[in-house]
Amino acid sequence: MPSINAFPKLQRRHLCGLGATAAVLPLAWIAGCASPGAPRVITLSETELTAMVGRAFPMNQRVLEILDVQLTAPQLRLLPDRNRLAVDLSLSSRERLRGGEARGRLAFDSALRYEPQDASVRLTQVRVQQVQVESAGPSSAASPAERLNGNAQRLAQVLAERALEDLAVYRLNAERQATLRQWGVQPGAVTVTARGVEITLAALPR
Repeated sequence: MPSINAFPKLQRRHLCGLGATAAVLPLAWIAGCASPGAPRVITLSETELTAMVGRAFPMNQRVLEILDVQLTAPQLRLLPDRNRLAVDLSLSSRERLRGGEARGRLAFDSALRYEPQDASVRLTQVRVQQVQVESAGPSSAASPAERLNGNAQRLAQVLAERALEDLAVYRLNAERQATLRQWGVQPGAVTVTARGVEITLAALPR
């Protein structure tokens, strides 16, 4: 479960003014509201994020009206020095006309942003770094793998724009959104750190 820095002591003054009703709220979702300037963050570990991203796959895309491509098995790495997330995917393709197949890997990295409309964390500024494919069947003069290699940049662009850009990787459920509103905070900046992905909680506008 995503964690928020909890109160060191339950007895903080009136639990930030919410009184006894606050005691029934999940303390894991509360952070330092009694101390001005205290950090408020939701932290998603790399393991948690991998499980969440995995729910979006397998993903199927048609590329250039020539190939049907499937992306599966995402593997994540945090890139805190660049404030980005790296993802490596298994790639399989099938030629629509001849039925030839190819398999390989697709690697990309992305920044993250919070979307308040649906309380989601989404990929943004996706950059495909590498596409590697090999023919899965007998070689031919014009195999799908050769076509993929020859059009790797175009394939990468299409996959990024159509399939990966703005992909939701995490959502706050309604109960957690309500809890945050009761505490007078809302999600804001999303940062990739060595600890995981941190969603900063900012005070609601008054």
